[in-house]
Amino acid sequence: MTTLARTWTERVPADPDALLTAEQLGELLQLSPRTLKDQAAAGVLPHHRFGKHYRFSRNDISAILRLTQQSEKPQRRRLNIL
Repeated sequence: MTTLARTWTERVPADPDALLTAEQLGELLQLSPRTLKDQAAAGVLPHHRFGKHYRFSRNDISAILRLTQQSEKPQRRRLNIL
């Protein structure tokens, strides 16, 4: 994930108001743009929508990276012992 964070800071425009397309973000995260659009439409990923176009801000990308890091952590299971 540190490589991704480093790549993100190098490739995402420094302008805080810049928005990435699903295609640009997909290339950065190595995900399909369709997956990003589907997840955004389902409300799973933060995004901005302009008509039928999905855009992702720096804040959105940071939140997506946090979500990704959380999902990578293994969940501990509790055993129910009677």
